[in-house]
Amino acid sequence: MVPLKSVWERALPIFIGIVILSIPAQAQAPGQTFTIPSVTAAAPPKIDGTLDDPAWKTAAHVLLQWDISFQRPATEATDAYLLVDKKYLYVAFVAKQKEPVIATQHTNDQPMPNDDAVRVYFWPGGDSGIEYGFVSNPIGTRYQFSAENTSFSPAWDSVAKTTPDGYVVTERIPLNVMRGDGRSTWRVQFDRRVRAANQTFEWAHDPAQGGTDASVYAGYLHGMTVAGQGTRTKPRIGIYGLGQYASAASGGSTSRIGADLSVPLTQTSSFVATFHPDYSNVELDQQSISPTAFPRRFNEVRPFFTQGQNYYNGFNCNDCIDYPLLYTPAIPTPRDGFAIEGKQGQLTFGALDAVGISRNDAAQSLSWQSPNKKYQALYQRVAVDVPGIHDITEWYQGVAGNVHNFNAYATLGAERGSLIADAPQGRYREYGINLYTPKSGLFAAYHDVGSQYGPLDAFNQINDVHGPSVYVFKEFDNKPSSFIQSIIVSQDLGRMRNSMGALNDAYDSFYVTVATRNQLFLGWSSGDTWLNFGPGAAGEASQNGIQLTYGFNTSTPTTFTYNVGRFGAGFLRSPSLATTVRLTRRGSLTLQAFKTDQALDNGARNIQWLERASVGYQAGPGESFAIGWRRIIGAGPTFFGPSQFLNATNVSFAFYKRMPMAEIYFAYGDPNLLNTQHDVILKIIQYFGAEKGT
Repeated sequence: MVPLKSVWERALPIFIGIVILSIPAQAQAPGQTFTIPSVTAAAPPKIDGTLDDPAWKTAAHVLLQWDISFQRPATEATDAYLLVDKKYLYVAFVAKQKEPVIATQHTNDQPMPNDDAVRVYFWPGGDSGIEYGFVSNPIGTRYQFSAENTSFSPAWDSVAKTTPDGYVVTERIPLNVMRGDGRSTWRVQFDRRVRAANQTFEWAHDPAQGGTDASVYAGYLHGMTVAGQGTRTKPRIGIYGLGQYASAASGGSTSRIGADLSVPLTQTSSFVATFHPDYSNVELDQQSISPTAFPRRFNEVRPFFTQGQNYYNGFNCNDCIDYPLLYTPAIPTPRDGFAIEGKQGQLTFGALDAVGISRNDAAQSLSWQSPNKKYQALYQRVAVDVPGIHDITEWYQGVAGNVHNFNAYATLGAERGSLIADAPQGRYREYGINLYTPKSGLFAAYHDVGSQYGPLDAFNQINDVHGPSVYVFKEFDNKPSSFIQSIIVSQDLGRMRNSMGALNDAYDSFYVTVATRNQLFLGWSSGDTWLNFGPGAAGEASQNGIQLTYGFNTSTPTTFTYNVGRFGAGFLRSPSLATTVRLTRRGSLTLQAFKTDQALDNGARNIQWLERASVGYQAGPGESFAIGWRRIIGAGPTFFGPSQFLNATNVSFAFYKRMPMAEIYFAYGDPNLLNTQHDVILKIIQYFGAEKGT
């Protein structure tokens, strides 16, 4: 372990350097105001992937002239157009592109991180309102998202056509799927991603912004009274019917019915409920053998919890300990669930109640942000009741800053109830400061977590930690024609002791990444960590390694990683190889081989393999197939204590079809179990009223 003095001697020049880099060389001139009028369409324009319809000639027109990825003028031309009538917004993009056009996604309603894409963002409620985003790739495949609901999936239209020098996208977006407060001026932003060059062009921009979808840096869309004020009052109910044919070992055959409900309470808030929910068809393959001394964290996949996750865990944290504060995968699938979610003025709020058999999990959140976004106050409460246990945890946070390059925060929390014998030991405290520019940053914090803190519905890594941490990074960008496009250097340092003064959680990690113009990516990491989980369970992890990826940020990457170093009671080597190859224009094959090889100090050896293969086929805009095979065999690495030997194989199959107001799932097995679950499921969901996620 690196001694304390040498750690902070190394940190000091980095600290000073980042602070200097975070100060602008000269005072920035006031940002340009980007505004457009809402031009009313005399007749709806054709949505055909061209601008041949004369209606487009009357549209509001903007140019995407800034590359936010490299903080420089855009190297290629992008024009965006916007029209509106009483029912729809009409948006068009004309993109000129020298690089090959990349469009591999053929199924709607899925993120498109590896394709060229154009995006338009709306905030019908202004700076403090709900954000809506609509994305299309160069072949018209569409995706959408909303801060209102992570399941936001309304029907809208996108038609695209490639041209000799780029592509054209035309879109029709219903107004009644977005919620506003009746104002006539919305916030709006347009951007375009060029995947082969790792560039993102945007319309409204400011030297201080770090992303394209921040409302405070977006433009203004005036005169939206014609749009019916963007309100939406229609309730939604989704009723599912399920038939399951299964072996006795998998629970036996069954059939069931259930429902999800959403009822608007105001223009910007809703009551949400679920009755007899079933999540048998939405599991993701999250199995891994990646070595970690902490509990493994899983992504939430159940709609009742995912749809409202934007309303929780909005706290600032640096080198986050025991986060997220509400970890819904710890909550068993409830019998019924109820929630209220929404915004009202400067307030954002959420409350949920998951009612199970002999168990109740509840959470509430409330946050306020000043109109100029310089000040923020947050509150969150989580409570769990099971037989013999009553557990309540509350957190408060205050944030102050200037929006552009500085803020500071303080978080005060405490767990109480039947699990806490000594009230001060249930505390959770963190104090932090952030200095940043779009290409550099310093994020420091002091952590103070009591020895008994461990909420049942939070993600708990380690408690009884008291001490500082600091993370710094700097990005260096080159010219558009350079082989090396960017280099990012980062350093993370932390040193925390327990209440007895012993070193409890300390780390010193250095990371360098290099991205090139030909989609080659190189990462190198070096670091050392000391963890103390109690008598006989303290030790070092010094995993150092490399990552080499070809096809970085494409849908067909090949990645090799190799890590080596101490891991608790032994020396660990971990090579991994993963690749995705295209079988057809719509189908792909993904293969992975991952090995962990731990030589223990006592002469024993733990060797484990993970082998994975999957085939995906995008049959159409609303239809997809997937089949997966995974095997884990051997004894996994252990920080201290016995290792678990596994010999598990899982095979699963899934078919999904989306229709305007319905969904069909047909599945065999569950990809997130260790061994194959021998059951076949057919599930049909019918929506009434509003569309899915709206």
